[in-house]
Amino acid sequence: MPEDRKPKIDLKSRLQKMGGPGAPAPLPTTASTSARPPLYGRGAVQSAPPAVQGLPRPPPSAAPAPVLDPSNPLAALVQPSLSAPAQMARAQRIEVDEEAIHRARGGARKQGVVIGLVIAVGAALLAYMGGTAQSAGAARTQSINDAHSLARDLLVAKTSLEQLKAKVAEGADSINNRKFPASLAQSLSAANVDFAGDKLFGRRFSGVPAETSRNLFDFITRVQGLNDKRELVVALLNKLQKPITEELARPPGQLPIGYVAIVDKDIVNGGARIASLVAPIAPDDKNGVPNELLVVNPIGSGNVKLPRLTSDKIPKDGAAIPIVPTSYDKVCPSKERGQVAQLVSTMNSLVNDITTQRGDQTIVEDSKPGLAELAGKLADELNKVN
Repeated sequence: MPEDRKPKIDLKSRLQKMGGPGAPAPLPTTASTSARPPLYGRGAVQSAPPAVQGLPRPPPSAAPAPVLDPSNPLAALVQPSLSAPAQMARAQRIEVDEEAIHRARGGARKQGVVIGLVIAVGAALLAYMGGTAQSAGAARTQSINDAHSLARDLLVAKTSLEQLKAKVAEGADSINNRKFPASLAQSLSAANVDFAGDKLFGRRFSGVPAETSRNLFDFITRVQGLNDKRELVVALLNKLQKPITEELARPPGQLPIGYVAIVDKDIVNGGARIASLVAPIAPDDKNGVPNELLVVNPIGSGNVKLPRLTSDKIPKDGAAIPIVPTSYDKVCPSKERGQVAQLVSTMNSLVNDITTQRGDQTIVEDSKPGLAELAGKLADELNKVN
């Protein structure tokens, strides 16, 4: 047959000549390199010697693989299996998820920001606490200085109050002795008690007791009222110096005759009219009351002269009857006397404001401290602030 005529190829011999799988391989130095699977078909199989029982199997050695001729058609089949250990020894490429890296970086960045914020807030809090403590200390020092400064001003005001009281009391005694205090107005004009509301401007009261603060405001209000009374006394002294001087120059209890009662038959129901004398008659006038009196016409203009009534018969043209001055003054006080009374009352009130008023013990009434005493008490309390 034609198939029998073809020459037979000894593939095993050819492979041994080319150094292929059929060629005798060098003996392996280790047990791992001798364990190689058969290449294909019925090739000679070289199995690894059995491992010794109880000893660890050594790792595979890096024995050089047999090199085939690149022109050999079987090189492409054999080379991959032979180069497998070398490929395993190559460096492996690691794929990294960039999104995971970004997330990690973002989380680290946020964590760093949070830590930075916590540190910044902590530093700011420490700085604030330090600044607050320093500010509180400075405010406390200023409060102490303000309290002591007010105490000094109160002592100055106390001295002014005592001087004012002495001057007013002296002037009131002079008027009671029927002598006008000519220099009192000028003296009181310069006796202003300098303790108004501007003394509290810009002051700190953090260390001042509440009761002391209330008494301080009350003191300022009362001092303002006292200065108003002082100015009223000065105005009355300047305005009423002449009439008060004339009023006080007369002996006590003696008043001039200044008014008369005019009687006339023509007056209905037998009444009388009051008219003022053109020239009042002094109580110490040596001539006494004249028989004819010059009066201001009560029902018309000008003056009229009338005879003084000396009998029980009314003259045809009427007559004038002098009015006892003390009785008239009691019913109708003169303007001068009213002004004198107002002046003396104001002066006494001013003195009472400065002097401590003792309470009525019969009704268990507490005493009211005067301005001078209150100024000293407030100064002592403010000096204790520290």
